[in-house]
Amino acid sequence: MAPRLRPASIRTRLLVAFLAVAVLSAGALSLLFLRELEAYGLRKLEERLESEARLTAAFVEASYAAAGEPQPGGALGRERIEAALREVAPYVPSRVRVLDREGVTVADPAGRREDYGGRPEVRTALAGEYGAYTRVTERGGVALYVAVPVRFGGQVSGAAYSSASTFSILTLLYDYRVRLAGLVALFAAATLLLTEALARWLSHPLRALEAGASAFTAGSHDLRVEPSGSRETRAVAEAFNAMAEGVERMLTELKEEERRKSRFVSDVSHELRTPLTAIRGAAETLLDGDVPAEDERRFLATIVRESERLGRLANDLLTLQRMEGATGELPLSRLDLLEVARGAVDALEPLTEEREVSVTVAGEPAEVLGDSDRLQQVVANLVDNATRHTPAGGSVEVRVEAREREVVLSITDQGPGIPEEDLPRLFDRFYRSESSRDRSTGGAGLGLAIVRAIAAAHAGSIAVENLPEGGSRFTLTLPLLRAAG
Repeated sequence: MAPRLRPASIRTRLLVAFLAVAVLSAGALSLLFLRELEAYGLRKLEERLESEARLTAAFVEASYAAAGEPQPGGALGRERIEAALREVAPYVPSRVRVLDREGVTVADPAGRREDYGGRPEVRTALAGEYGAYTRVTERGGVALYVAVPVRFGGQVSGAAYSSASTFSILTLLYDYRVRLAGLVALFAAATLLLTEALARWLSHPLRALEAGASAFTAGSHDLRVEPSGSRETRAVAEAFNAMAEGVERMLTELKEEERRKSRFVSDVSHELRTPLTAIRGAAETLLDGDVPAEDERRFLATIVRESERLGRLANDLLTLQRMEGATGELPLSRLDLLEVARGAVDALEPLTEEREVSVTVAGEPAEVLGDSDRLQQVVANLVDNATRHTPAGGSVEVRVEAREREVVLSITDQGPGIPEEDLPRLFDRFYRSESSRDRSTGGAGLGLAIVRAIAAAHAGSIAVENLPEGGSRFTLTLPLLRAAG
């Protein structure tokens, strides 16, 4: 297979295009100028020849009248006319002749006797009109012939005939071919240099873009190009930079996602290892036999407890995966967030009474668009955490407040607060603050991550802060659903 030709660069294309346009334009303009020059020369020559012919006709009429001859052809008149023509011939570049009514030469400074009666301009003049005709000479020049009538007693008796040769475009180009060749070569060289400079100037921003794109493809994703040149190249450079920003951001997000996945797998493995070790140890002890009844019940209780914890961990992971991977399939409906909060608190009443912590729900009705079960899960999770860290005899307040464009649900406890260094990572997967490191009371560290995922799925947000007077406050913010009309 024949090798593919490499496409020409834009600089080469510009160079060829500009050079072709310049040469063609110069050639067309030069040809037009020479044509106009030739036409102008012919008009001026014709005007001069006509003037000479009419002066000759008037002179002939006066000469023959003075000689008493009724028409051209008399010897006396012819001699006088030929003498006059010979006298002015050195000063006139044209050839002037006098013809009789048949078109035959009567007077000629050169003394020739020729018959011009068959020429169209002569026939026109003998018919009483002005006649002119252009012919091409053997050398490629242009010869112009002019004839005007000579009258005697109101009748055409002959003609005054004048002719001269001038240049043509072809003869001019032929005579000056060496000079023209040099001028064409000089013009082509100058045009080539100018076009080369212009092409380099125009293509420089594109070469910079090419270099930037190549470097970006090679891995320099932080590289940006400087917009320069024409409006179009600036637009391309800005589009390239915008694309580079998007690609770099996407790569950063992909790397971060990979890190999160790797950390997630590591955290899941770590969380599974402890209950599985406990279950395996208890099961192996029971398999060994000779275990006292009291220890046997304790090992069985360990297996059940750790199995339940594995079940809760699996359920939490599934919930988190569904929420973070949700694409709008949540069953959304109009909800009163105050009623949702009351339903979650009522469901937790046995647990809060056991912990001897009172939970109050206050605020005003506020409608949101959401999933009732998921929002109850958020409230229940936050209330569970709040009552777990509030001392017996303390209280937890759940408040719903409608603002201009949003609804705020806050849960305030009377616990010891959250260490400041834990606040930024409190909603991360498997993260537990120092106050809840014990898995028996602190869970697997997925509850708050699930809360954040549910809030994000509802176009909301979750935040936490420590209060100056003690305790902490979790704040769920959701878009307010206004009444129709």
